[in-house]
Amino acid sequence: MEVATTLDVSRNGVLFRTRQPYEMHSTVWVIVPYDPKSMGGDVEFPATVVRVDGKPDGSAEVAVRFHSARSDPTPVNIQARSVMPVQVERRTKDRSKLTVPIRVRGENGTEVTQTVDISRTGLLFRAGGSYAVGQHVWVVVPFKDGAPTDEIDARVVRIIERSSTISVAVQYSRTTSIRVPSEPD
Repeated sequence: MEVATTLDVSRNGVLFRTRQPYEMHSTVWVIVPYDPKSMGGDVEFPATVVRVDGKPDGSAEVAVRFHSARSDPTPVNIQARSVMPVQVERRTKDRSKLTVPIRVRGENGTEVTQTVDISRTGLLFRAGGSYAVGQHVWVVVPFKDGAPTDEIDARVVRIIERSSTISVAVQYSRTTSIRVPSEPD
């Protein structure tokens, strides 16, 4: 058992930083919000570990998805004992955690960077430049110097800041059929 501070919370799960080892696809029990004064009266939610991102300092960011995430259409605020408005999941396609070199061109210039994850409708990349939600960008996926550069029209939909890392989520203006080359054997 450990007490951790959440980095991100949604109706489907939580993201937290830890030094404890967690295994992918293992089941954990989460109390959120946690009240140390509750004397064991908190509600525990079963969840599955869906992502473990190791960090250079030996810690890890662990994402868990609640088992009831897809089946519970009416989230409840436990502390207020009231029904909360249902938030619509904006992501329409499954994402694959994949690091691929890309080039991003926007109104503030061009940068070559890497993806964090990718789907048919968008991607998340590590940003070195400055971006704003709603900004129009053009992305080359995958990017390789000297190779043809077919740009994909996209819009910035989310900016995620964690410690010193900034990641930017973009949604393509049209669905693509990007084929990521496989790693050489």
